[in-house]
Amino acid sequence: MIIFLAFLYLFSGIVYFYSHKSGYSLLRFMLKQKNINFHLSIEIIFLIFSSYIVFTTQPLNWIIAMLMLLHAVGIVWVIGNPKKFYTLAQESIELDSDLMENAVVLTFIGYAGLTSFSGIVY
Repeated sequence: MIIFLAFLYLFSGIVYFYSHKSGYSLLRFMLKQKNINFHLSIEIIFLIFSSYIVFTTQPLNWIIAMLMLLHAVGIVWVIGNPKKFYTLAQESIELDSDLMENAVVLTFIGYAGLTSFSGIVY
């Protein structure tokens, strides 16, 4: 399951990268407030898979647990204060779109690396 989660992170990073390079930005699509359900669906998918790994493996996989908490905080923030979240997201994208797109791609690839590393360690 850890390999599947790592692949899911890697696949997401590749999709974000490809959509940005082809002229259609998946990140801009997800960070529009009218697409909140799509954004939450993606976050919940990652939360479910990471939660499954955390709660079914022994000993506790701290790396996956931290990723799970990051997804949980993201969901709570989007649900709890969507106006502030989307305002901050739009300001970040307007400031430097290419930097934001590349940061998201590198974040997902980093998460994939951390996830696969945690499979080796645990």
